[in-house]
Amino acid sequence: MELIILTDAIHQNRFREISFLRSYGEDNDLKVKYSEEVLYVCGTDFTVFPPPKKSNRMKAGFCYSNAIKKMDEGYQYVEGVAIQVGSGQKISHAWNIDSQGNHVDFTLINTVDYLYKGIIIPKNLLTTVGCKNGGIWYCCLPYLGVE
Repeated sequence: MELIILTDAIHQNRFREISFLRSYGEDNDLKVKYSEEVLYVCGTDFTVFPPPKKSNRMKAGFCYSNAIKKMDEGYQYVEGVAIQVGSGQKISHAWNIDSQGNHVDFTLINTVDYLYKGIIIPKNLLTTVGCKNGGIWYCCLPYLGVE
């Protein structure tokens, strides 16, 4: 199975929907819905750890850009859904993998409070989706499919 970028028509429609809801801070459920379509087919459950030092924590609410920035330091990018253990609330989320294969979340420090399901997304797909979204480096998974 291979991750592919959705057709232009589907991509543009999803971008409009997500952007509209994002302006009201209500985009999470839609991002989760679209992400789960791909996660159901090829997602993996991961054990994710907080950064080795609390001082490495990055700004909350910016998981996508945080994870993308960490790619400059040699980390891989992972995107998916984090499910809060107590409430079952699902959040669209991004985190990283270090050079030893450890999954590290620089945004959510209490990683034991979440179950993570995600997909490693190659840099070329992130770049293509970001460019198609007008240079907006935000979520990627809702714009991908599986072939």
